[in-house]
Amino acid sequence: MLCRSLGLLEPAASACSTVILRSRSASILKNSRGYTTQSSIGGLPTTKRKQVTVVNDDGRVQWGALSLGEKVARTTQQTFNFGIILAGLVLTSGVAYVLYSEVFASDSATNHFGRAVDLLRSDPRATALLGPGKQIKAYGDQHRGKWARVRVA
Repeated sequence: MLCRSLGLLEPAASACSTVILRSRSASILKNSRGYTTQSSIGGLPTTKRKQVTVVNDDGRVQWGALSLGEKVARTTQQTFNFGIILAGLVLTSGVAYVLYSEVFASDSATNHFGRAVDLLRSDPRATALLGPGKQIKAYGDQHRGKWARVRVA
């Protein structure tokens, strides 16, 4: 049908259909993969696959082809990997919480200090004693031993 739509005569049409069939079978063969875990085809001996362990499992062997011990090893490895990801999420959340509560929250010590300095700079009595508000510098209290001035406003 395709060959006739191309305007080919009857003998050429059969050659055209043969070429189309050959190209389809070639693409099917080209896209199929032969794995070492498949059963032998045509009496050829199969190559034995490496046993799946917790250390060497890369997920290539399908779940149904695994033995009970290999399934336990894969489950152990994936559970461990999931635990590592969960621990990373917990630590990241903890750091984000501490950063927010210590620096960005409206009731944090850093924000209280900044508001107090702003009030001091805008108070006319303080500017009369200390000079213009833009020149007033405020430092936090001595904090945790050797760090003398940890907060600058």
